[in-house]
Amino acid sequence: MHETATSAFLFTTLIAAGCAHGQQQSFEHDGLDRTYRLHLPESLPESKPLVLVLHGYGGGGAGMMNQFGWTQLADEKGFAAVFPDGTRDQWNRRYWQVGYSFHEQFDIDDDGFLVSLVQHLQETHQLDPERTFVTGFSNGGDMSYQLACRKSEVFAGFAPVAGTMMDPLYLDCNPTRPRPILAMNGTDDDITVFAGDMADEDGWGAYRPVPEVVELWSDLLETPILETTTLPDIAPNDGSVIEFDRHRSKSHPREFRSYRVVGGGHDWPGQGGNMDIDATREIWDFFASITIDPPFDPADLDRDGSVNASDLGLVLGGWGLGSLTGDINGDGNTDSGDVGLLLGAWTG
Repeated sequence: MHETATSAFLFTTLIAAGCAHGQQQSFEHDGLDRTYRLHLPESLPESKPLVLVLHGYGGGGAGMMNQFGWTQLADEKGFAAVFPDGTRDQWNRRYWQVGYSFHEQFDIDDDGFLVSLVQHLQETHQLDPERTFVTGFSNGGDMSYQLACRKSEVFAGFAPVAGTMMDPLYLDCNPTRPRPILAMNGTDDDITVFAGDMADEDGWGAYRPVPEVVELWSDLLETPILETTTLPDIAPNDGSVIEFDRHRSKSHPREFRSYRVVGGGHDWPGQGGNMDIDATREIWDFFASITIDPPFDPADLDRDGSVNASDLGLVLGGWGLGSLTGDINGDGNTDSGDVGLLLGAWTG
């Protein structure tokens, strides 16, 4: 979805300032010359986190870098932030390819671009691949959900603001490693409509109601415990209050946090609309609180923390050419080579 008229104006007026703080850089992917801006705090130690910040429809990386306080917070907290640009559509507006109905003619691999970009930055600047996060506004929020469904093994957490899920993504969301998510939506948003638009009355394509998106992710993250509070209304003149839902579990640390801005519109809280919270700081505090899963041994096929008889059973049950069930060595087959690796990693 796209920014409000005010946001679009700010994006335009701030683009020159963006170049002063983070020069536009090029990155080739899939035959296209893509662009981004990177903010690295001075004297940033190795293995620090990276936050990928995605603009809305019609916006750009420069605006996201300068408008929402990410560079200042990165300096304060000690993380890197990258602000990539989407490609341009038939109206010369930058966008992320999430399946809007008027972008069907474009074959743009934004999933691949964003994954390749962060991996390049991780290697080039010694950033932590286990602590790379995604946030985005509007169309960038939609893209955050898309990456959460399709590239969860690359990112440690997601925070879509004023975003939702297009219906095809909702119906085919199968994250390999479900990750914690924080979401913010206004109940009076006239762009990303809280009740969804399954009839495609607004022309974006069918997309789901926010409550259905919340329910889907609560199920995927296996977070059955719901705690609801109303946050302090410290800005009573902003016309909105925030109902905060925390979905969690007793058996694991994953969470889904939902900020329901009652009376709120298509805004980034703290920068426009609701002023009870600073969304940028809330998002970073959420990312910083995420418990990073230790890397799995590839021989631990059932992901229970041990390499034992149950993993051997999976190898034997999936035995054969072309079978990936027990393919530990990555050669495309489940065979004796995988058994040898499994036995070598045996923990019992």
